[in-house]
Amino acid sequence: MYTHMIILFANQKGGVGKSTLSVLFSNYLSLAKNRMVTLYDMDFQRSVFSKANAARITDNLPLYTVEAAELRQFPAILKEDKKDHSYLRIIDLAGKMDDDHLVPVFKKSDLILCPFCYDEFSVSSTLEFSFVITQINPKVKIVYLPNRVKTNVKYETKQSVQNALGTFGLITDSISERIDFQRITTVDIPPSLLGVIAPIFESIYNEYIEPVWHKMNT
Repeated sequence: MYTHMIILFANQKGGVGKSTLSVLFSNYLSLAKNRMVTLYDMDFQRSVFSKANAARITDNLPLYTVEAAELRQFPAILKEDKKDHSYLRIIDLAGKMDDDHLVPVFKKSDLILCPFCYDEFSVSSTLEFSFVITQINPKVKIVYLPNRVKTNVKYETKQSVQNALGTFGLITDSISERIDFQRITTVDIPPSLLGVIAPIFESIYNEYIEPVWHKMNT
């Protein structure tokens, strides 16, 4: 049996690392798991698509397909089964909720990976986002990735934040802030970051992707 899995990197709060982590996750799935991936850049800034174009200029062989797309194209993307043979479709969304074209994207998503920061505004936005998502798609799995965490800062509200978000989904280990995240490409994973992200991505893969893959193909 063959089908697709839709994975979103989403949060209504911008600047939390959605695009960066969507690239690293796609790299990881391609390199470590040998999975076929198509990454759709639906963020108006097109940072992911720009990275993919930069890789082509330097003659690096692409690990996977990166496409720039608009939200309104999502229904057409779902119908591309005959042309797109990738099992995993990853979508990098912009940090907004004020577009009706988001509704079908959320309804059809299987897994939402939601980066957030431990500052007050990011947390409140993430909670609002989570409430809306679960009203639109009660069955979707949500995984929260605490990102850009400063190792020298004590987050007084960390436990209460985890308790609140934990009612909606799983919270991974924290991803510490480091300059190396600003230098990523669509063709590899810097060794300095592999030890940080690999355990988190491996856990997500084993818990939410591999079981679905196995079920679809048995």
